Amino acid sequence: MTERLTVTQFNERVNSVVTGTPNIHNITIVGEIASMTGSSAGHFYPVLKDSESSLRCTLFRYSASRLTFKPEAGMKVTVFGSASYYVKGGSLSFNIESMMPYGKGELQAALEELAAKLLREGLFDADRKRRIPAFPNTIGVVTSPTGAVIKDIIDTTAKRFPVNILLAPAVVQGDGAVTSIVRGIELLNSEDVDVIIVGRGGGSSEDLSAFNTERVVRAIASSRIPVISAVGHATDRTLADRTADLYAETPTMAATLATKDRMEEKRNISNLSMRISHSLKNIMDGMRSRFAQIDTRLHSNNAERVIERYRMNLDRLTMRSDNALIGMMNMYRNRLEISEIKLDPRRLADRLNQYIINLDDISENMDLSIERNISIMDGAVRSLSQRLDGLDPTKVLGRGYSFIRDHDGNTLTSVSQLEAGQDVEIAMRDGIAVASVKDVKRND
Repeated sequence: MTERLTVTQFNERVNSVVTGTPNIHNITIVGEIASMTGSSAGHFYPVLKDSESSLRCTLFRYSASRLTFKPEAGMKVTVFGSASYYVKGGSLSFNIESMMPYGKGELQAALEELAAKLLREGLFDADRKRRIPAFPNTIGVVTSPTGAVIKDIIDTTAKRFPVNILLAPAVVQGDGAVTSIVRGIELLNSEDVDVIIVGRGGGSSEDLSAFNTERVVRAIASSRIPVISAVGHATDRTLADRTADLYAETPTMAATLATKDRMEEKRNISNLSMRISHSLKNIMDGMRSRFAQIDTRLHSNNAERVIERYRMNLDRLTMRSDNALIGMMNMYRNRLEISEIKLDPRRLADRLNQYIINLDDISENMDLSIERNISIMDGAVRSLSQRLDGLDPTKVLGRGYSFIRDHDGNTLTSVSQLEAGQDVEIAMRDGIAVASVKDVKRND
């Protein structure tokens, strides 16, 4: 008679065969996930398949916690483990110890090799990266025309400092993505744009693979226009991020980095106007203080020359302050006029017009203040000149006065400096007379 076994005995015998067969343990299998179910305990039960067969698998919670990606149906994977037999249920299964996307090891090695090559060529060097223009007029964008990226960039720039947006539509993942992105960068380089944003809205490593290709990296590196990379995957920077002139974690951040905040710029203009006003006041106060000391510092022999030097310094400082003020006001007026053209007139035109009027008032008031201070300084100079003229001893000779000098030209002011028989010179309005002292008498 044939051997009679219970169900459990038979399952145990099968299990011993499976357990004792070494060539179905510690092996690697490649297959596509046909389905993926889970349990409340955290275990998963994927079914792998190829073109002809399927295999039930078990992925226990401990092994599942070590996965670096989310396995899904339709994904081709590489698994490592051993065959196992469930005695109680009488079913064969493959116990998965580790799982990774198919080809991930090869792809990672190729990516690291490409990164090392580009690093040696200097494409990641900081000193080759260019500054982003402070006030771009047009921003070029390479991204999908239907995604959220272009909308985020338009909305962000409109709020901060409106600029022209030129879109180069591109496929950013899948077949044709690399060619499409490269073509977009090259197209924008032939247009009048100031900065280029290349990006997408994040995604898995597979979704971002186009931004890790050599063609895209070299297109960014060879762009004559500065490039901001905004792939939107901060935890895993792509080669495009490392090559670009500036890296942004998201497209919204890229738009923020590419533009100024117009409200902050208005505050800067106001602060600059106040600083100019204070500087001019300090200059005028300093000049007034200098002129106030002329009485005590000037000598009658060089008074006119010193006064003229101060007058020339005052004229030069006034001219420099006028030119600086006019240049500064014109620059900011031009910026505001450009901004005014681009802003929504229903919301912002009145505010910008009032701001320009305020700037004109500041400029006019400062001009009047400068003219008034110059007039005051000029009057002070004329007054001092008249006073110095009155102190000039040569001026009184025309009224009948004269003074006496010795033969060395020293002015004699006391009879104690004279003695009988001494030769002296008498200076008068129209010449000099030489005389001899006959006698000296002192006032009692």
